[in-house]
Amino acid sequence: MSNYDDNPTPYDKELSFPAKQLNRFRHIVRNHMPFMICVVTPTFLVFIYLTLIAAPQYISEAHFVVRGHSSQSGLSLSNILQPGGSAPTSENTYVVQDYMQSRDAAELLIAKNNLLDVYARPEADFFARYPFLLFPKNFENFYLHYYNGHVLVEQDAETNISILTVRTFRAEDSQRIARALLDAGEMLVNDINRRQRENLIHATSQEVQAAETKLREINQKLAEYRNVVALIDPMRQSVPMINFVTSLQNMLASTNMQLSQLQKSAPNSPLIAAYQRQADILSEQIKKSGSQITGSDDSLVPKITGYEDLTVQRDIQQRILVSDVASLEAAKQQANQQMIYIDEVAQPNAADWPEYPRNLLVLIITFFSTLGLYVMGKLLIAGAQERNLQ
Repeated sequence: MSNYDDNPTPYDKELSFPAKQLNRFRHIVRNHMPFMICVVTPTFLVFIYLTLIAAPQYISEAHFVVRGHSSQSGLSLSNILQPGGSAPTSENTYVVQDYMQSRDAAELLIAKNNLLDVYARPEADFFARYPFLLFPKNFENFYLHYYNGHVLVEQDAETNISILTVRTFRAEDSQRIARALLDAGEMLVNDINRRQRENLIHATSQEVQAAETKLREINQKLAEYRNVVALIDPMRQSVPMINFVTSLQNMLASTNMQLSQLQKSAPNSPLIAAYQRQADILSEQIKKSGSQITGSDDSLVPKITGYEDLTVQRDIQQRILVSDVASLEAAKQQANQQMIYIDEVAQPNAADWPEYPRNLLVLIITFFSTLGLYVMGKLLIAGAQERNLQ
C-alpha cells in the first residue's frame, strides 16, 4: 500500500488542491496498475460498448400447445398422479419444438422471410450484426451462432406450455419471425396429419377399390351370361314353366282317372277315345315341357346352375365390399381421432422496449469475472514467490 498521505513530499505541499487530487489519483493508479488493467479496464470497455455501441434487441414471445384427441379427454388416474396435476406431454410437442429450432426452419425463414436481412440491419452494432468479422458468411455459421442464439423454444414444466422467443433488432421483425415460425409449425402438424391419415387409410382404400373392381367384373359376367341364355333371371322365369308342367300333370292325372272310370263303367263309350287322345296330348306336352326344364344342355337346369353360381359370387363379393367399406370408415374415424393441431395460447407480441442488452447484469458479470481471475492470479503469483523464497 502507498504511504502517500502519511508522508507528503515538499513538492506536493506546493501544489494546488486540484493538482493534488490528480497527483494522488495517478499515484493510486500507478500502485494498483495490475488491478486497473485486469479488472477496471475490461469493465470500463464493456460499459462503453453497452452504453454507446450496443444496439437494442427486442424479444417477441408466443405460447402454444400441441393438442390432439387424447389430450381433450377427461381426467384419468394417470393424469391426476402426474406432478402438478398436468397431463403428460405429447411427443408431437417435442417434434414441433425441435422443428422450430432446426436447420429446415432456418432455411424456410431465410427463403420466405429474409431472415438474413433481419440480422444485418443497419442499426445493429458490429459485434451483434450478421455476419460477424471473425466468422465466415455461410449458412452453417449463421445457424450455429445466430439462429440458435436468437430463436429459442422452451417448455414450462408446470403447465406443459411451449414458449417461443425470437430476438432481433426491431420489434416488428421479432413479431413477424415468431408468427412465421408458428405458421411453419402448423404446416408441419398438417403434414404429419396428412401422412398419418394416408398411412391409416391407404391400405383399406385399396381393398375397397379391389372389391369394387371384382364386383363389377362379376356383374359384367352376369350380364353376359344373361345375354347368352336369353334369360334375365332363370330362377324366377323357371317358376311359370314348372307351374305349367305341374298343371299339365294334374290335368293328365285327372284325365287318366276319368278314363279309367269310364273304361270300367262304360267300356263301349265313344268318350273313351276322346279321353285317351287327351291323355296322349297331355303326356306329349309334359314330355316336351319337361325337356325344356331338365334333361339336356339346353334345358333350364344348367342355365339355373350357372346363374346361381354367379349370383353366389356376387353376394359374397357384396359382403366383402360392405366389410371393406366399414373398415375404411373405421380407419377414417381412427385417423380423425389421432389428428393433432397447434393451439396458440398467446399470440406473438411486439415489444415496447428492448430487453437486450442487459447492461447491469453484463457489467456485474464482467466485473466479478475479471475480479475472480485477478485474485486467482495474485494467489498463484504469491504462492510461486513463497516457494522461491523457501
